[in-house]
Amino acid sequence: MLSSNFEGLSGKIEFKNGKLAENSTFQIINVVGTSYKEMAYWSSLFGFCETIICNKSVTELSPVYWPGGLRKVPKGWSSINEEQPLKIGVPANGAFNQFVRVSYDLRRNETYVSGFSVKVFEAVVNRLPYHLPYVLVPFNGSYDEMVEQIFYKSLDAAVGDTEIMADRYQYAEFSQPYVESGLVMIVPVKPDKSKETWLFMKTFTTKMWLLMVGMHLFIGFVIWLIEREDNPDLKGFGSMLWFSITVIFFAQREPLRDNLSRLVLAPWLFVILIVTASFTASLTSMLTVSRLQPSIQDIVTLQRTNAAVGCNGNSFIVRYLKNVLNFKPGNIKRIESINDYPMAFERGDISAAFFVVPHARVFLAKFCKGYTIAGQTFKLGGFGFVFPKGSPLLFDISEAILKVTESGEINQLEEDMLSSFKCTSSLTGIIDSPSLGPRPFSGMLFVSGGISGFAFFVAIVRLAERELQIVNWLLNILINRIV
Repeated sequence: MLSSNFEGLSGKIEFKNGKLAENSTFQIINVVGTSYKEMAYWSSLFGFCETIICNKSVTELSPVYWPGGLRKVPKGWSSINEEQPLKIGVPANGAFNQFVRVSYDLRRNETYVSGFSVKVFEAVVNRLPYHLPYVLVPFNGSYDEMVEQIFYKSLDAAVGDTEIMADRYQYAEFSQPYVESGLVMIVPVKPDKSKETWLFMKTFTTKMWLLMVGMHLFIGFVIWLIEREDNPDLKGFGSMLWFSITVIFFAQREPLRDNLSRLVLAPWLFVILIVTASFTASLTSMLTVSRLQPSIQDIVTLQRTNAAVGCNGNSFIVRYLKNVLNFKPGNIKRIESINDYPMAFERGDISAAFFVVPHARVFLAKFCKGYTIAGQTFKLGGFGFVFPKGSPLLFDISEAILKVTESGEINQLEEDMLSSFKCTSSLTGIIDSPSLGPRPFSGMLFVSGGISGFAFFVAIVRLAERELQIVNWLLNILINRIV
């Protein structure tokens, strides 16, 4: 190009040192359909001018009509035009309309499509570097049939809570998943009767119980060791055990005569006061809140008892339960709406329901009392958007999904969807209050244990001195008799 030297429509074209040899003036036109619109003139000296003889440059031009009739600057190249937008199918009969909701206005003869998946797709399209015209078309059929229609070119793409499955790749391709997924089992909960008998033992950990019993016996032994010589009420070993029991309830009647004993008992009484108050508070909490457990623990129990299970009849779950989890076809009940599951549980039609994880979150948010997730989670591909094989849009859509995900917009949309439910009960899962361990009381136990250890050492020294005095007295008697 730099070696060009010819006469063109705009004048002589010749380059020197990488630049036009002559300061030519060019006319800028806006091609509109089969016609055009004169915009301005441009030269390297003056820039844009309104006339060919330029006395004053201009900074703003008249409005530009872009291809497709757009009045705004397009984001970039697009193979789709406004006259033939993408026909994107959306599931019209999904069991969870929180993801895709199709509503009809008969008076205006209009169709409205909304929901979490639609909002995510809109956010993704806004991240594309070009304009993508599309129209959402409700599809009355199963999710598998909707994917097949893309293969048969009845639809250009599909948007919704569509699971990425390996067997669907024979008909279409999927974008990057915009929501992680897996298959889970939801069952009703029931009171856990087995834990109510020894419930009070759950207030403290085993380590805490053993530590308290050990320290209590040790402190009682130290006090008995100090008092046994001068206190007639604490002479025998049985008196020491009874004293240890009455101290717990602050009901001891035996007076302490040695100040060292009082020094040992005072911090230990404070420890007992704090630990008793914590025990009462923890036990009250456990008795107030029901302790629940799943009515069915795992899938093996369902299969062994030949129990019926429910799932979305339009989704892949029916096929997954039969082919992968080996449920009998007669035990799989197809349920069409999220609101039908509680009634099916109450009537005994099903013992468990299977959902993908995003649907399970919605179900537990709406029916937050009396149900929980049980058993393992079966990993799946996630929710994705569906496109024809080899579609040039697939890479750009996947990249835009990552951008929307990393920005936190998808998490916010999901929180907005779940927060719309007014259910306030906390019984969405198994409630199990944690047991108290030694850590919250470590400071007090250390002080009390240190004082008791010091007193024990003093008592041993006293005992040794007393025994030594007795030995010396006996030796003196023997020496006197011999002399």
